[in-house]
Amino acid sequence: MENPNSCYWSELSIEILSLLLERLSFVDFHRAKIVCPNWYICSKQTVRRRSGSPLLMLCTEDDIELFNPEEDRVYKTKRDFSGRRFLANSGNWFLILDSGSNLYIEDVFSEKKINLPPLESIKSDLFSLKRVGEKEFNEKVVGGFPEKGCSKSVEDLRGLLWVDEGKEEYSVAWFFDKGAQYISFCKNGEDYYRTIPTRIGVHYKSQGISDMVLRRDSLYVYTTRQYVRLLDLSGQEGFTEVPKRSFILPFLPASPLNWDEITYADRLKVSYNIAVTRSGEVLLVESILFKATSSEMMPRRMFHLYKTDPNPDSEDILHSENLSFEVHSLGNEALLLDSGITVPADPTLGIEPNSIYFTRHDRVRNFAKEPSCPDICVFNLATKKLTRFPILSYFKPKDALWFHPC
Repeated sequence: MENPNSCYWSELSIEILSLLLERLSFVDFHRAKIVCPNWYICSKQTVRRRSGSPLLMLCTEDDIELFNPEEDRVYKTKRDFSGRRFLANSGNWFLILDSGSNLYIEDVFSEKKINLPPLESIKSDLFSLKRVGEKEFNEKVVGGFPEKGCSKSVEDLRGLLWVDEGKEEYSVAWFFDKGAQYISFCKNGEDYYRTIPTRIGVHYKSQGISDMVLRRDSLYVYTTRQYVRLLDLSGQEGFTEVPKRSFILPFLPASPLNWDEITYADRLKVSYNIAVTRSGEVLLVESILFKATSSEMMPRRMFHLYKTDPNPDSEDILHSENLSFEVHSLGNEALLLDSGITVPADPTLGIEPNSIYFTRHDRVRNFAKEPSCPDICVFNLATKKLTRFPILSYFKPKDALWFHPC
């Protein structure tokens, strides 16, 4: 016989639900939001301490896990992400490639999923792409050589994502890492990709890809000759090149590396990425990895940031080789280098100002035969302190992505 005082979870009162939600951890709070419509509505009305700490998506050999550095805790995901690659993210949304070489974006805290056009759905007068297997494609350049085209593997696929949840809009860009002739992109509501040539018909300074950042409708490309190419994707028909005086010269470090850093136990690698601040400033991020000494468990890593004068005078442009200068502060922002963007920082919410959240330098472009191993760390520009997380050594991730949850 049914107890007359029994109650379904979905029918709990707002008062009881609020008390429950206020006591949940950040990740469990997001999980609770999708239990039912009533819980979702209540979550919007619940006053709780919002975690500002970036989270880390851990991709191991067999599973996907979530790490919260503020709690020093790893969460098991209850979703099946087997056979999937996480290419990029924007907030809670991730750009994912499944085992059938299909692209889609998904909110990791809900059931929301948006399928993207097939990779071969390219609308271009210069390029064509044909699927020839589960993971292989044939790429042709119109009038190009060889006539039979070139083989492309999804193992070399790289992608970028930007999602504006408030406007319910998104932008996606992708390319094949090896021998990239173009960048493909699409926006919400489109069932095909348009292309941006990276070599054919492009000025030599703007050719190639060393790194990229997608922010709203703007695509920033750090070219192989170390110039910044800015592309506006907001138009209805293709893209527009955006000239800027600050990008006339190559974007290089302001001065040679400090001599002590160069000679310290021999540096292993120096790498460069670009990033874009909330105000739209472009930064050059220099990452220096050193060999570990006998007293160190892990190699030491150092970061430097540079930016250019947004309005250089003509004399500087004519007589300077470089317009950049080093910056030692991000203000009240922190940099998520996986996405190439800065986010608001608040130490009371778990995210320190002037911090760089790092996993790897070659997410967009990998010039080596093998991708680098993740070096998951947080670097504070003010104190020069590098923080790693011992708990993660047990998981041996093959990849990882920092993201700032909405």
